[in-house]
Amino acid sequence: MTIQQENNSGYIQKAIVAFNEIMSNSQKDMLVNINRSNKGELFVLHFLSMRGDRPVLPSELSAALQASTARISALLGALEKKGQIERDIDRSNRRNILVTITEAGRIRAEAEMLEMQQCMTQVFADMGEADTVEFIRLMRRFFELGQKYLPCPCGQDEEGSKKA
Repeated sequence: MTIQQENNSGYIQKAIVAFNEIMSNSQKDMLVNINRSNKGELFVLHFLSMRGDRPVLPSELSAALQASTARISALLGALEKKGQIERDIDRSNRRNILVTITEAGRIRAEAEMLEMQQCMTQVFADMGEADTVEFIRLMRRFFELGQKYLPCPCGQDEEGSKKA
């Protein structure tokens, strides 16, 4: 190990410890809430609301959420019971099921997105413009490098194809 590497490893270890502290403390709750909107029911509702009245195949949801068809089926069942989506047989191809969002689903999606946007607006306002711009720049850089070095998702090769 070179002197440069030894010097760098000190700040790297401190950064890892600080990152882990952030992720294990109450600050984690905010990240969990942000992530909640990108997974599960809220993701499905947002995905459907962005398509307007155009029906979607469950396989499209599966690809967008990167989830199994069984997971999507469970999500759709829960949303259907809540009256937030409808599933209908495709009249042009009776083997397909078409999913559409209901008015109740659209209202929930809009309310959840508005709540998240209001929270982020307040956080960024409190941070100020300079810190917000720097935060976004650093987050982009962090995730860009993370994609480069972190292992690929289970069940996929480096190109994103399903492993045999």
